[in-house]
Amino acid sequence: MKNQEESVLDVNITDGANWEKNLEIKVPYEKLKPKINESYQQYKKSIQLEGFRKGKVPLDLIKKVFGTKIETEVAEKSMSDFLQQAIDENKIKFHSMREVSAFKFDEKDGLVFTAVIRIEPEIELSKYKSLKFEKEVYEITDADVDLALKNMREQYATMVTVEGEARENHFLIADLQKTDSSGHPIIGEKFDNRYFQLGGEHADDEFVQQLLGIKAGEKRQISLKAQNEPEGAGEKDYFEISVKEIKEKKLPELDDEFAKNMGGFENLDEFKKMIQENLESQAKSSDKEKFEKVLIDQVNKNNPFDLPDFMVEDYMTAIIENMKKEPNSKIDENEIREKYKADAVSNLKWMLIKDKIAEIEDLKIEPDELKEHIENLAKEAGDKAPDVRKTYKNSKRREQLERELLEQRVFDFIIENSKVKVKNITFEDLQKTSKLIK
Repeated sequence: MKNQEESVLDVNITDGANWEKNLEIKVPYEKLKPKINESYQQYKKSIQLEGFRKGKVPLDLIKKVFGTKIETEVAEKSMSDFLQQAIDENKIKFHSMREVSAFKFDEKDGLVFTAVIRIEPEIELSKYKSLKFEKEVYEITDADVDLALKNMREQYATMVTVEGEARENHFLIADLQKTDSSGHPIIGEKFDNRYFQLGGEHADDEFVQQLLGIKAGEKRQISLKAQNEPEGAGEKDYFEISVKEIKEKKLPELDDEFAKNMGGFENLDEFKKMIQENLESQAKSSDKEKFEKVLIDQVNKNNPFDLPDFMVEDYMTAIIENMKKEPNSKIDENEIREKYKADAVSNLKWMLIKDKIAEIEDLKIEPDELKEHIENLAKEAGDKAPDVRKTYKNSKRREQLERELLEQRVFDFIIENSKVKVKNITFEDLQKTSKLIK
């Protein structure tokens, strides 16, 4: 704690309840005097008393009539500034204010108040260097590019009418009439102009097999396992399906013309190159995000400590409030708290750990680095460069960016001081584990 010669504040710190400290703060009257005098001048401009014009009331009379009120008001408004000063001078890991449990102010003793504050845990790190990690790196192959092209062709496919029999993956436009087991229609259970695909990821194979070979204009009786019936119950639902039209999806040809239509590419090879580069960029970003999650989990596990309940609760409240800001948001707060609590605890622990690592290893972002990074972001934005520079003139946005850069520096430090084994993952690997790219 700083002594009286170093600071105008006299601060007595005692432990309170769990994760709380009591700060008795004494501020000499002389320290408040500039703010008090300034407040008197402001009041002098607006106070009216009988026998005096507005703004002409003598200062001595104002002090006599309103002095206690004005000076106490200044003292109360100044408490937050002095509390912050006390926290900074004594290097307290402040989280939030709980209450002011005592307040006294007069000219003799100055301002005396006791603040009860909640604090963040003081943590001791045991292991964050010389770790071992496995990093999965996705290799973009021709199969990835082919799949991306297939998905694009699917998006621009057209539906054409088919003559003759329906085959697998054809689409039927049909009326559906629910019947009893004898084929008699059930009133109120007819559904017109329904669209069915004879195949696909979510198709019912029993349904598809009964309709293969049907032609437009034909009717067919089909039966399906009754909905909501237990497996093996044997109950059936019966339908008469009247096919009006059969269609199939026609994909655009994969050629230079298709590439030109996708954004003015000269030819198909140029288009494929762009897709390759985009997929590699996406893969790099995804690899980085997944590896950072692995790293955080490992470092958190190596450095266990307890969190105060109020930190978790405040974090969850902030998440919920952000969700409420979304248009047409309807959320179950209890469900959200239950679903995201584990993530909240992990994120909070990592936040405290990374700050401690930065402190121990003297990792920081210098002002010139921050300025240079903002300028690089502006250059990348092209015509929107002025908007980027304007955005980061906001102190909160600059602080947020600085925190992000510092976190990346902590990541880099841990990686540089650990052993990382790279494991290459291909499209075929994903297929084997049923994790197909969508």
